[in-house]
Amino acid sequence: MAARLIFGLGVGLAAGYVLGTKAGRAKYTELKARASDVWHDPHVQKAVSDAGDLVREAAPVVQEKLVDVAKAAKDKVTGSSSTDTSSPSTSSASSAQAND
Repeated sequence: MAARLIFGLGVGLAAGYVLGTKAGRAKYTELKARASDVWHDPHVQKAVSDAGDLVREAAPVVQEKLVDVAKAAKDKVTGSSSTDTSSPSTSSASSAQAND
C-alpha cells in the first residue's frame, strides 16, 4: 500500500514538473515520441509477444493451483474435508482409522 502511494506521488510529481514547466508541452511531445519509438521497436514487440505466450502457457497451471488453494481455504474455514482422498491429511486420517 505504501509503495503504491509513493509510486503515485512520484508519477504525479513527475507529470506536474513536465507539464508545469515553460517547455512542458515540448517535453511532453518529446517523451511521447520516445515512448512510441520504444513501444514500436521490434525487440520490444518480440518481448511482449514472448511474455504473452508465457502467460498463456502458465495460466492453466496457475488456475489449477488457485482452485486447490481455494478449496483448502474453504475446507479450513468450514471445517469440512473435501471428497478428494489424495490430500495428505485425508489419506493419513483414513489410514490411521483403518489400523485401529
